[in-house]
Amino acid sequence: MAEHYFGATRDCEDSILVRLHRGTGAGIIVNGQIFLGNNGNVGEIGHIQIDPLGERCHCGNFGCLETVAANAAIEHRVRQLLTQGYPSKLTLDDCSISAICKAANRGDLLASEVIEHVGRYLGKAVAIAINLFNPQKVVIAGEITEAEKVLLPAIQSCINTQVLKDFRKNLPVVTSELNHRSAIGAFALAKRAMLNGVLLQRLLES
Repeated sequence: MAEHYFGATRDCEDSILVRLHRGTGAGIIVNGQIFLGNNGNVGEIGHIQIDPLGERCHCGNFGCLETVAANAAIEHRVRQLLTQGYPSKLTLDDCSISAICKAANRGDLLASEVIEHVGRYLGKAVAIAINLFNPQKVVIAGEITEAEKVLLPAIQSCINTQVLKDFRKNLPVVTSELNHRSAIGAFALAKRAMLNGVLLQRLLES
């Protein structure tokens, strides 16, 4: 919602935001409104199965996107590769998501391959969401976007091959403008409440 009012999708009525952090989730805007499922629970893109033979997810299933495209999963994969002896300027003592992104931006082969790997799997899930909702724009959020020059082409490659032609035509895939402005979400919720009359109603009731 914050992105819709103040960020990269303020010029759109229909958009999808995918955020990678501790998990992987999506926010969907349809006709300028948040798309809400039963009990307000929707956008669990992190639990789309992208690899039937993949790791077991905390939800109990195997190969969920979240087992690949979440900060802890990315850091774990880098540690595994370093332990196996793959060359990199990253070290076991410093392989945070931020360090991985910086290394990828500097051309570190291991870091770049890990980010591209994430991008390909993320792209599969994003492609499914695009085919379902036909958005005007897709926004990727989270610390991993520090390596957007490596990440976004991998996502775009999946979109180019897996999304309906009419749906991918002129479809921007961009990074969030609000990655480091978490407090603005509260302003977005307040603005939404004012616009739909909920805030006024509650003030009158009190």
